[in-house]
Amino acid sequence: MQLQSIEKRVSSGHSPSCAEILLTTIQEMNREENLLKALNLFTQRSLVLFDCDVAAIYLFEQGKYKPFSVSFRDDKDRETLMLREFPQDFREICTEVVETDEEWVLALSHFNKTLGAYVLKGKRSHARDEGLAVFVKQVISIISSFIFERILKIDSLGREQALTLLLRGTEILVRADSEEQLLSEAGEMAMEILFLPGGFFLLEGAGGTWEIRSPFGRLKQEMEWDWRTWVRQYISKEECCLRSAKVHFFDIENNPFKWERVWIHPLQTHSGVVGELWLMNAGKYLNDQEQEILTAFIRVVGVALETIRQREELARLANTDRLTGILNRQGFEQRVREEIASTLRRDSRFLFLVLDLDRFKQLNDTLGHPMGDRALKEIAQNLRCAVREQDIVARTGGDEFTVVLTDIALNEESLTVIERMRKSMHLEVYNLGVSIGVAEFPTEGRTYDELYRLADQRLYRGKNSGKGNIIAD
Repeated sequence: MQLQSIEKRVSSGHSPSCAEILLTTIQEMNREENLLKALNLFTQRSLVLFDCDVAAIYLFEQGKYKPFSVSFRDDKDRETLMLREFPQDFREICTEVVETDEEWVLALSHFNKTLGAYVLKGKRSHARDEGLAVFVKQVISIISSFIFERILKIDSLGREQALTLLLRGTEILVRADSEEQLLSEAGEMAMEILFLPGGFFLLEGAGGTWEIRSPFGRLKQEMEWDWRTWVRQYISKEECCLRSAKVHFFDIENNPFKWERVWIHPLQTHSGVVGELWLMNAGKYLNDQEQEILTAFIRVVGVALETIRQREELARLANTDRLTGILNRQGFEQRVREEIASTLRRDSRFLFLVLDLDRFKQLNDTLGHPMGDRALKEIAQNLRCAVREQDIVARTGGDEFTVVLTDIALNEESLTVIERMRKSMHLEVYNLGVSIGVAEFPTEGRTYDELYRLADQRLYRGKNSGKGNIIAD
């Protein structure tokens, strides 16, 4: 209908070829899938349709008019137009005549939605032809509809692709075995879904401190820009923004990538905000659709993170002695099996110790079980502090403890180490003693059961010959 109207108006005072050129152009644009290529075709034909020096389309994005398609007869005209900054609102038709040059700026809009602006500059003839102005307005109506429909199509395709990625990503994230795997996978997916160049997670760590975790994209690479220090400075200055349940952003400067903006999205679990996802970009605003996809994505990450933490907490509780807080028999056995494999790879040795407290039953009988529990807790902590971080300590029975001293062989020096460990337990506070049986891996046993059986046999042989002994043979 619009083309027919144009053709009637053109036939009354203009060459019919204008309508034919426009009709052919629209048909060719409809066959072009790429919006930029389609609008490039239109601005190129505009030079002929309106006998002008420059034809340009600016699209309204992120609150600004940005050049999208520019066609020109002379390079200097392109440079001038690309550098021009437009006001935020255009009059419907603005005509400024300077000597023989004329410029028309027409608003591109559809259903009261601002799409951009169409600019014709340096029109060489028909300077005050009202019929041409009517023709231009008709053209604008068609192009506005074309752009609006294409943007809807692009958004729809983008949404469909993002949702497909989100569904596929959800399946991957819920199968993650650890926090590191989850955050690494999530970072890569965020870039793929939102086409962003990089970012990282900021999670609350021990003691309420905030830790940078799993940088992705360009931030994953080594670079001259000390962005970690920059982030820490931001945290110290803007701590009020942290733990916020709202999406916020801030502009940045002085970085080698010329990034202009950081989007910060809270990461929540049922316990509240536990961290943030920081997304870097080049000044890009996240539209409503991207925000919706991002929100759904972050929600999935939060659920997966909480699932992993709950699973790890259950595993910790299953492997931890509730009274003393150190490993129980199940946890100790699992750790020892891991250490066996690791020690074999290192071609090393370790000592397997079984400790049994002397006179503990007497303590319980005379001072009561609460005092016995207190003694066990203090002894466990003393024992943990008496060995190295890589050593393994557990409570495997009522008053029985087990220890693995890694990367050490059975000799006089190691027996001195064991004696020093025994003194560090401060058993005299409760008038207790300890008997210890020792076995060496792999020379005296190559499995957990063999080591435990041998150390336990030596322990009770020592008890039977007198309490307080360290038996290693």
